[in-house]
Amino acid sequence: MGGHCISELERAEWIRRSTIQEAACLTFVRGDGVGEVAADFGAVAGFGRPLDIDDFCEEAFAHQEKYPMIALRQVGGWVLVVEDSGRQGQRPEVLRQAARQAAVSVFWDASALTRFSHAVLGDVRTSFEAVLPEYREGSRPDELEVVRAGLPWSQADPVALMLALAGRLTGLSPTPDWLVGDFQTFPVAPWPDDLVGEPNPLDEIAGYPPELVAALRLAAEPDRRRAVAVAARHVVATVGCVDHPVVRRTLSSLIRGGWIDRGALGAVVREWSWQSTWSRPCSKIRNQLRAVEALRQATHEDALTALAGVLVGARQVRGVEAGELARIVAAELADR
Repeated sequence: MGGHCISELERAEWIRRSTIQEAACLTFVRGDGVGEVAADFGAVAGFGRPLDIDDFCEEAFAHQEKYPMIALRQVGGWVLVVEDSGRQGQRPEVLRQAARQAAVSVFWDASALTRFSHAVLGDVRTSFEAVLPEYREGSRPDELEVVRAGLPWSQADPVALMLALAGRLTGLSPTPDWLVGDFQTFPVAPWPDDLVGEPNPLDEIAGYPPELVAALRLAAEPDRRRAVAVAARHVVATVGCVDHPVVRRTLSSLIRGGWIDRGALGAVVREWSWQSTWSRPCSKIRNQLRAVEALRQATHEDALTALAGVLVGARQVRGVEAGELARIVAAELADR
């Protein structure tokens, strides 16, 4: 191990003696102010307040079952986002928004999981486990190989290694001063997860009549698309939110086959998720949240996956009867 690498790692070792030594996520965001970066992470702006790192960690621990928290400050030309036992900064859904110019994320937890991520211009280019850097994901998985060269990935603390690599990318030398003084802190209403595909989506819809599953399997793509729209409309109408502007526009796009503003729909999910945190467990808003999440599933690009998502999500919505929804979908498939 060369002297230069030893020096880089030694400069990062303090993190293992800090308040966030056991589990944290540090994200460095280039080019935006604290307020913009906080919004990209899903911060609830009206609940922000300054805290030092120790008080922040106590607050984050106290509320970890309800919502994540972030702490932000300016460090050179970057905004540093600190999460104690959090993981928002390693999520692609967050990195794509935060990296208007660039973002670098270093994540580790108490079970020895790690993740290093690099995003540029809204694109997550490289992401890998620090202990297995040879297995890389992203749109340009090999882009950092020259920068990464020379660091002893199989021989040193993975957190120190990730911080050293982050320092090479940001020009910021890891220092305890990062955690000294007040941060601007916020609770977070997380952005919803990306919609993902399933190899056999119909396997997920247990509890619906087998004849419906068979009909869905044989249906043509346009028929499935129509069934998605009527199923989603039935779910949101049942809970009384069909007239919400974003819900109405989304339904219209599903019916017409037009462009869907998934960002606006995700923002509604975030807003209602935050509201439901402060409401009774069986509140109206929580039920509407489940319905709009079913609607979000309906926007999946694959019609069969979208249908399965709506049908599965609908089972969580109070007032939606599975038998009635199955009849509605079956009637739409038959009406061709």
